[in-house]
Amino acid sequence: MNIKREDCKFSSKVMTDYAGKVLGYSLPCGMSLYQYVCDALSKDGYPIPLNTSKHSWVFTHWLMIGGSLKRQKKLKKPKFIQKKKPNNIKEAFAQTNEFLQSYAWREVRMQALIKYGRKCQCCGATPESGAIMNVDHIKPRKIHPELALTLNNLQILCHECNHGKANWDQTDWR
Repeated sequence: MNIKREDCKFSSKVMTDYAGKVLGYSLPCGMSLYQYVCDALSKDGYPIPLNTSKHSWVFTHWLMIGGSLKRQKKLKKPKFIQKKKPNNIKEAFAQTNEFLQSYAWREVRMQALIKYGRKCQCCGATPESGAIMNVDHIKPRKIHPELALTLNNLQILCHECNHGKANWDQTDWR
């Protein structure tokens, strides 16, 4: 999902409400609102990477913070890849591309690599044989965002097997 800055509705009230709930205190005098929100995101498991501006980090996590999008004309997707309507903000965030850069995803991804090893569970390829390894969602996160961080919904596949499987195939190769 590509979100453009002009499509977002920015509200300082939404940002201060989110940060206040997460941090447990109000915006300190002299601190910028974006720093306040970045501190809350960091406590929530999304620390700001080096060389990233506070504005762009808040914008990247806008839907998770509780922001909304301006109304846009939506195209119907084919039935087999229809996204599930998210129940909460975290499920909505799981359906975005920014999810793959989050600390929570990287943590569960590492757990999957430790549990299942560095070997494709479909064809048996390994990094030693030149394969690039991917951690795959058995039930795609675009369709089942509630399972995005569930270890039992992950499997290790090489790049070729993962892209051949795509979002429509839910084969469990474990």
